[in-house]
Amino acid sequence: MNILIITQKYDINDSNLGAFIDWWNKLAKKFEKIYILALEKRSEPVMTNIKVVSMGKEKKAGFFGKIYGFYTGLLKTIGETDAILVHMVPKYVILAVPIAFIYKKPLYFWYTGVSAHWQLKLAVIFCKKIFTAHEAGMRIDTKKRIIIGHGIDTNLFQISKLPPTGDLPKGDKSQISTVTVLSVGRITPSKQHDFVIRAITDLIKSDYNLKLKIIGGIIQEYHQEYFEFLKKLVKDLKVDEKIEFSGSVSYNKMPEYFQNAEILINAVPFGGLDKVVLEAMASGIIPLTSNSAFLTVFPKSIAQNLVFKDGDVEDLKNKLKNIIDKKLYQNEVLRSELREIVVKNHNLDNLIIRIVKEINQ
Repeated sequence: MNILIITQKYDINDSNLGAFIDWWNKLAKKFEKIYILALEKRSEPVMTNIKVVSMGKEKKAGFFGKIYGFYTGLLKTIGETDAILVHMVPKYVILAVPIAFIYKKPLYFWYTGVSAHWQLKLAVIFCKKIFTAHEAGMRIDTKKRIIIGHGIDTNLFQISKLPPTGDLPKGDKSQISTVTVLSVGRITPSKQHDFVIRAITDLIKSDYNLKLKIIGGIIQEYHQEYFEFLKKLVKDLKVDEKIEFSGSVSYNKMPEYFQNAEILINAVPFGGLDKVVLEAMASGIIPLTSNSAFLTVFPKSIAQNLVFKDGDVEDLKNKLKNIIDKKLYQNEVLRSELREIVVKNHNLDNLIIRIVKEINQ
């Protein structure tokens, strides 16, 4: 079989969508030919049976130019394919429907997100199957929905270092080795980096030896204002030396950051499983998240201690203190258990096998 994938971006260096290059490469081993129609193309494929066609964003195409690029690319490739897999964008499903109908090509869809908006509801009507990581990631109850977990490359994200071993003298938190905390996500209010900064600052001022690294870039220009607000907040709180803005980090360099950290804080509300939490788990990092969907993912014995109430700074601080005081980041049994959950339920190789099986049925 040949397959056409429609996606937002083909860029190995992209901090978010770069992860999916691995998906397409692994799918290329299962299909004779893969065509990728991307809104933006910034990389060249390494697999000889992958061909990438761009809609023109990297060439500054405007709205109508992108629509032209979409249909030109679709018409150029659809006759050579047996099925269409749309990645994440309901609008692409809707745009592809007329041509897919004429050429009698089935539409498949990978989606994980927070809201069930009208475009998603419309897209579901026209798809043969919708793949998602968790029932919270595609909240439209339909027989077409197939929950297959996330696709984490557990060979790339591994436990590869020992945690800090400094003992904590009673009543003297300042003597512990520095605990590095990560907050990962693009610079936007929805990622609530300011919320994390305030919680970390309070613990630092209570003599906890912490360092916070905020990893993420500015995607939309209007979020520059929020970035300036974050920098001013750090300066006003006098924690400049303890909080670092690491900027955008490419997908293939993220393992290095996990290898040099102990805890991840993911301050996003209930919704689809954020893959950065799963990547942290695979790397032996202790995750703290406000996404209650993870209550069914984390080990039952400790799940309540790893999920804090959205917007509740005190709850986050208490659960972060619990992790630090009990040195959970040094608990090899827990770290291995967290990784095993990802290996078993969110392994990229298993996800690819499942997608191929479902398309071939």
